[in-house]
Amino acid sequence: MKLNFKKFGKGCPLIIIHGLYGSGENWFTFGRQLSKFFTVYLIDLRNHGSSPHHHDLSFEAMSNDIEELMSNEQLDYACLMGHSLGGKIAMYLTLKNPEKVKKLVVIDVAPRAYIKDGNIAPQVQFHKLIIDALINLNLKTATSRSDIDKELSYTISQPALRKFLLKNIKRSHTGDYFWGLNLHAIRDNLAGLMAEIKSYNTFNGDTLIVYGSRSDYVNENDKQEFKKYFNNIRFEEFNTGHWLHAEEPEKLMNLLLHFLPLNER
Repeated sequence: MKLNFKKFGKGCPLIIIHGLYGSGENWFTFGRQLSKFFTVYLIDLRNHGSSPHHHDLSFEAMSNDIEELMSNEQLDYACLMGHSLGGKIAMYLTLKNPEKVKKLVVIDVAPRAYIKDGNIAPQVQFHKLIIDALINLNLKTATSRSDIDKELSYTISQPALRKFLLKNIKRSHTGDYFWGLNLHAIRDNLAGLMAEIKSYNTFNGDTLIVYGSRSDYVNENDKQEFKKYFNNIRFEEFNTGHWLHAEEPEKLMNLLLHFLPLNER
């Protein structure tokens, strides 16, 4: 599948992979700053942003999309950076084809399953609530974005989260509102998106794991799981929640500039 993406800058290729409900636009400010040193690719995953929709939302399918982009762009390798779901996909692609990845950055997600033996982690319950709330919104009767925001506030109280989610509202040429997200595909594939990353391969390249101390996506036990697959790994903890790039953008940028290969052209 050919993904929608923006490309800018010069230097070692850096592919930034957004999280669930996101798009490449979420990383535009980071991308512009990093483009001083890298050729940055801000991608929209399938069923997100302006990329095509498809019922298959597996790690395999999404990593294949990125490899197709790399092939079309004639990239032998790239640095990968992914947040949340994007981090899962980045890990999957790296372990599937380690030779295609120069350095790996994973932001606030672990290789483990968030649904295991019938036990559903709080993160999954959170996503179920979001998906149901978005699907149940009646966009046909909406006359403004403020109407949509008001209706969504009855189920999702956090204004910042609603603002993030409502970036996916689009408007047709006739003025009707619709979702850019493929919500039904996300709902039907949610268990797979929360599954464990498994591989017989390991990755010897530099790997940076950044996580928030006030987030519950990465814990101390997860560090041992990371070490099974990533042989040259570094952990950095931020005093943030899950969206640490929004809470501590300057700190994350400084960390990335010290970790990624600035001098490669």
